Amino acid sequence: MKTINTNLQSTNCITSNQYTLDNLLNLCKLTDNIKNIASTKEGLQYLKSLLPHKRAILYFKQASTRTFLSFQNACSILGISTSDVRDTSTSSEMKGETELDAIKTFSQYTDLIIMRHPDSEFIYEVSDCLNNLSNNTRLINAGSGSNEHPTQALLDFYTMYKYGLLEGKKIAFVGDLFRSRAVRSLALLLNKVSGTKLYFIAPEKYQIKNDILQQLNIDYELTDNIEKVLPEVDVVYMVRLQDEYKGFWNGEDFIDTKRYSINKNNINTLKENAIILHPLPRRNEISIEIDKNHRAKYWEQCQNGMWVRVALIADMFGIDKI
Repeated sequence: MKTINTNLQSTNCITSNQYTLDNLLNLCKLTDNIKNIASTKEGLQYLKSLLPHKRAILYFKQASTRTFLSFQNACSILGISTSDVRDTSTSSEMKGETELDAIKTFSQYTDLIIMRHPDSEFIYEVSDCLNNLSNNTRLINAGSGSNEHPTQALLDFYTMYKYGLLEGKKIAFVGDLFRSRAVRSLALLLNKVSGTKLYFIAPEKYQIKNDILQQLNIDYELTDNIEKVLPEVDVVYMVRLQDEYKGFWNGEDFIDTKRYSINKNNINTLKENAIILHPLPRRNEISIEIDKNHRAKYWEQCQNGMWVRVALIADMFGIDKI
């Protein structure tokens, strides 16, 4: 088998800001090698032999399909056995147990906690809690409220890396950017790539928050004009209306999907080698007919999520020779 020096070796995945550009490129290379090994039956058997002595729990207090299943399958590929808590009405929280006590309990049974939570700050409380316990349980942020989704950003970065669309490229984010944790996390990763320019395309009340903009050291532009930007960019990253998060403003949550969408009327204004990404699920922001267009890479992006998470977990447990 091939030898891989990842140079990551981070025991937790909490925020996009923890990664350097070297970290990201090494993770991409590790993902490539793991995918190559997994292309044969023998390779898959080898991968499954790497971590059969480890256990993981998926603690998901928000709805999830892709993230949950990709993590579950990533663990399986590495031989890690999994358990999950998705409905806390069946847990001891119904008896008054605090969430932190629940986490402490999980850490006695498992080597890895993969957590999705509606509270943006809870992941940091959990990280501090586990550090104080000193039991070497790893922690992955699988989505923290409307704040961050670092593993989504890692797979997005990898997809762009595969198409050579990072350094010196232009990336447009379109839709409900105010509440999209995927956009927030990916913008922070792209901030590490030289020569990149970001376009944030949204109506004013849906625009990206200033806390992200204040961290950017690369060129960016805020606009509500999608027609003007589409011909200029190399990557279009579409997001849906994030209306599961309430209380940001009065009135109806609504984005004009005819205006902020990719469809048959504007698809050919994109560069021939541009790509379209979406963290999914989608609504009307990308027409189904666009799935057949060669620029549509969101299903490939989805598949990449599993392999990037395999690489991330492997590295977290110190596997640098595969």
